[in-house]
Amino acid sequence: MLQHPTQAAELLGIAVPRELEDAGRVAWDIDTLMAAWLELVRSTPWASLLTPLTGLGRTPLALAVDASVGISALRAALESGWFHWPGNPVTGETGDESVVAYEASIVATTADRGDLVAFVEPVAAAWHTFALEHADALAADPGREIGAPRGTLTALALLEAQRLHCAQHYRQAIAQVASLGHPTPDLDFGAMYGLQLPASLY
Repeated sequence: MLQHPTQAAELLGIAVPRELEDAGRVAWDIDTLMAAWLELVRSTPWASLLTPLTGLGRTPLALAVDASVGISALRAALESGWFHWPGNPVTGETGDESVVAYEASIVATTADRGDLVAFVEPVAAAWHTFALEHADALAADPGREIGAPRGTLTALALLEAQRLHCAQHYRQAIAQVASLGHPTPDLDFGAMYGLQLPASLY
C-alpha cells in the first residue's frame, strides 16, 4: 500500500511535477485542521459525536481519534526520521491491524467529552509548537527523507499525505454533524496550499 502519489509515480518511472513545494505552509494547514478538530469535539453535542456516518459506519469521535493519531505520528516522524504509521506507537508493532486495534482501544476508553478533548488537545498543542519551531526548516528542506513501513517518503510528501488524511476525516465528521442539525467550525479547505480532496466523502 502507498501513502502518496509520488510513490506510485516513482514505481512507474513517471516524473511528478512539484509545483507546490512549500512544506512550511502545509505544516500550518495541519495546525489549522487540528484547531478545527479541537473546536468540533469541544462544541458538538456528545450524542452526535457517537452517531455513525451512514455508509461509513464510523463515528465523528472515532474519526477525531484517527486523525489525531496520524498527526501525532507525523510530528514524531519529522523529529526522528521514522514514520511509525500504520502502527501502534506503544507496542512498536506496525501494520493496519495494529493501528486499527490501537485506535479502537482509545475509542473504547473515551467515556465522555472530557476524555476526547484530553486526547485531541495535546496533539493539537504539540503540533502547534512544532510548527512554530520547525515550519521554516521544513520549507527549506522539503525533500528530506523519512522512513516508513510503506516506504521512504520526503518530508513534503508525508506532510501532504497526513494533511489529506486529516482533512478528509474532518470533512466526513462535519458532514455528519451538520446532517444532525448542529453548527460546525468554519474552515475553508480551498485556502489550504495545494490540497485536493477526493470528490466523495467516502
